Amino acid sequence: MAASFGYAFEGFAAAWRTQRNLRIHGVLVVAVVAAGIVLRFGPLSWALVALAIALVVTAELLNTALEAVVDLVSPEEHPLAKRAKDIAAAGVLVASLGAAAAGAIVLWMHLAGR
Repeated sequence: MAASFGYAFEGFAAAWRTQRNLRIHGVLVVAVVAAGIVLRFGPLSWALVALAIALVVTAELLNTALEAVVDLVSPEEHPLAKRAKDIAAAGVLVASLGAAAAGAIVLWMHLAGR
């Protein structure tokens, strides 16, 4: 099991080094966590924020992995390779929009005093 965690951390580190969007998500995570601390989010808000963060980071990591596999098997441009990459990127977009909507609702609830 320790080896599995090691591989996972290696994968995350590789993605962090090579993927600008993952680093952007990291900056946003810090901002959201800081806002949650300042606004004193309750347990349910923290749970929603944690799930939203996990969803977006997971989508970004899967997108990165898929892009690497597509580049390996199809180094030349191909319409199916483009389609696969575009669909994976769309998954990140959907996850990000959902997380932004959830974050906006949590923020609104706290600012409105609900």
